[in-house]
Amino acid sequence: MVLAGLASSGENHDSEITEPFESPTDETQSQPINALEILETDAGRANDLDVQTPTAQTDDERLLTLFTRIQTLEREYSILHGRVEELEHLYQEERHMNRRRFLDLDRRLREQFGGQLAPEDALTTEDVNSEIGMYRRGMAFVDAEDFAQAAALFQQVVDTFPNGERVPDAMYWLAEIYRIVDPKDLEKSRQFFVQMVTLYSDHARIPEALAKLGMVYHELGNVTRALEYLDRVVAEYPDHDAARLAETYAQELR
Repeated sequence: MVLAGLASSGENHDSEITEPFESPTDETQSQPINALEILETDAGRANDLDVQTPTAQTDDERLLTLFTRIQTLEREYSILHGRVEELEHLYQEERHMNRRRFLDLDRRLREQFGGQLAPEDALTTEDVNSEIGMYRRGMAFVDAEDFAQAAALFQQVVDTFPNGERVPDAMYWLAEIYRIVDPKDLEKSRQFFVQMVTLYSDHARIPEALAKLGMVYHELGNVTRALEYLDRVVAEYPDHDAARLAETYAQELR
């Protein structure tokens, strides 16, 4: 009975050992590989890449594109250059016209304030040494364009007759001579104009002096101060010839 039990137990053990083992991957490995499907998938991916990648230009095509672009830029540059030359020509013409108007106004102002000057030989000895005599002699030298002699006489008026009637006029002409006569002394011109407009604010020449002071500041490189004085003339003396002179000059600075 013992042997029978062992035999029976052994049969059961053998049945457990010999039972087949099933791998979870047996089903996957047993499936056949479809090579045609893989090739079709790879071909589709390649087609997608071809669609996304632009067609590369050849060297000749790139050179042709570059050459065409250069020709276009050259034509545009030629057109713009011609336009710039045209505008420059118009600008120079306008400056020339403004300059002529400026000189005409300046001449009329000088005639208005200069008056008829008596020649030196018509003055008596007493007149020659007086304030009015020195001033009139200075103006005669201005008309003769002997500005060195004129400046010397105007300076003498200022030094000899500090409270004289003709001092503001002498200051004006000193400032004007230093402004326009070579070699210019713009700083001296500025000083005389500033003294005149500060000390004699109610003088008849103030509008003209303010306009000229603005011009001096421009020549000294201070455009802001120049426009301040020029605009002041236009605002405070709109009906004066100096206002037109100042407005014309200011237009060129803006």
